[in-house]
Amino acid sequence: MGEANTEIEAALVLTQRVGAPPEAVFDFLVEPEKVLRWMGTAVDIEPQPGGKFWLNANGTDIASGRYLEVERPSRVVFTWGWEGSADVPPGSTTVSFTLTADGDATVVELRHDGLPDGFGDTHADGWGYFLPRLALAAVGQDPGPDRHTTG
Repeated sequence: MGEANTEIEAALVLTQRVGAPPEAVFDFLVEPEKVLRWMGTAVDIEPQPGGKFWLNANGTDIASGRYLEVERPSRVVFTWGWEGSADVPPGSTTVSFTLTADGDATVVELRHDGLPDGFGDTHADGWGYFLPRLALAAVGQDPGPDRHTTG
């Protein structure tokens, strides 16, 4: 029987410039119908400290956790993990979105902390795919079908 990997990687940090103000981008992090425009097939969220975070990422894989911070229009932080995973179980990592005004646009910094060694690349690929989709959705463009969706 294998043990769960307990070594933690350095934080994953990605940035994305979005051509919309922080107030508009923030809504795409906390309003279910707007979250679904750029990520996931179903969502059940309560964006307030202690509230539920539940996302069907692709029709099969479920990410879940709890909100830690929700500060309009600049910051959203929630715990994250995959239901059924021994390596990255629900609530075992932390995802932070920090929104900073940049003229008429917003710089979105995503920081994912607590990922076990060996899981940073897959999460970097995932977030690296979804952040540009957020940038398109937040300015009213259709990011197209999600290549990760299975159903």
